[in-house]
Amino acid sequence: MSFEKTEFESKPKIEIEESFREFLPEEFANDPMGYFEKEGENIKKGEIKYAEEGRIREDPTCVKELPAWTDKKGSGLRAVGKKVNIIKGQVGRTGNPFHEYKVMKIVDELGLPCARPILKAKQGENYLIITEKIPGTRWTEKDLLKLKSELKQEGYSDEDIEDLKEQAEKQMEEMKKKFAEVGIMRKWKLNDMVFDIDIKNKRIRKITPTDWEQTKIISQSADGAQE
Repeated sequence: MSFEKTEFESKPKIEIEESFREFLPEEFANDPMGYFEKEGENIKKGEIKYAEEGRIREDPTCVKELPAWTDKKGSGLRAVGKKVNIIKGQVGRTGNPFHEYKVMKIVDELGLPCARPILKAKQGENYLIITEKIPGTRWTEKDLLKLKSELKQEGYSDEDIEDLKEQAEKQMEEMKKKFAEVGIMRKWKLNDMVFDIDIKNKRIRKITPTDWEQTKIISQSADGAQE
């Protein structure tokens, strides 16, 4: 794999979790943003949406699935990259471009569900976070069309699909309480979750939250979990 010169030519600063160090491709280490833009595939479809004041409200190009990374032993790693919007949510309010990364580190260390953080990188004026990909499906409007079609082929009725939703909502409410107990506050919506579905037995194995940019840490005990 080779890269032509890109606009992201400044020397990057990368901080990677020790357990993932052997997976880091040289091409990424040399040019994280160039790798992200050239090799990543958009996870979300659609066009960039702007708020009334002109700032970017939603950018489907900022979250990309990366090619599989492999260590020297041949083990594989599926990863997702996110280019940080430095003025959005708690990132803009706290002034910390790696606010989401910090939150995920805390959540992971507390044993609560989230994508495992892999690394954070700064290159020029750009900030990038990489996490492990969560297996499963999203419950967004676009993903639901495909999911419902697949479930129908497996013999699901409309009632079965609605029951899955109710199972997920129940799990989400239980999860919300656990997060609140340790002082981690966020919005809880089904379309911000990844669903692991046991198709055969018509049940939700687990749900995993994503999108941590609006999350607040209001407890010193939670904030100290990363220290």
